[in-house]
Amino acid sequence: MAGNADAKSGSSGRATSVQGLKDIIERTFLVGMGAAAVTKERIQELVEELVNKGQMNADEGRDVVDRLVARSREEARSVLKKADASLHSAYRELGLGSKQELEDVALRVEQLEHRVRLLEDRADAGAAKS
Repeated sequence: MAGNADAKSGSSGRATSVQGLKDIIERTFLVGMGAAAVTKERIQELVEELVNKGQMNADEGRDVVDRLVARSREEARSVLKKADASLHSAYRELGLGSKQELEDVALRVEQLEHRVRLLEDRADAGAAKS
């Protein structure tokens, strides 16, 4: 019984650690996205000022904003990829399998259960003949 409680608390601790890691990654991403949004607004303000002062025309201004927004999106994708890799690494360190691995194990268990049922049916049929 005590071993069972230890196993449950161990898996519960793992789940808590994974959830904590997910929260940290999500918060980091949201902070980065918030900074990107503020940066975009600030860039647009600066470009508008330059256009108003005649130091840049409207087309150049739009081009600058578009390039910087595209760059920001690329950086966001990069952050997501890094966060995903970190999360997968944490899962591995905690001994957790991927969804595909868990599905593979579930399929294998179903196959083994089926084989056991077939063997039990054969044994029952053999016993009935005797």
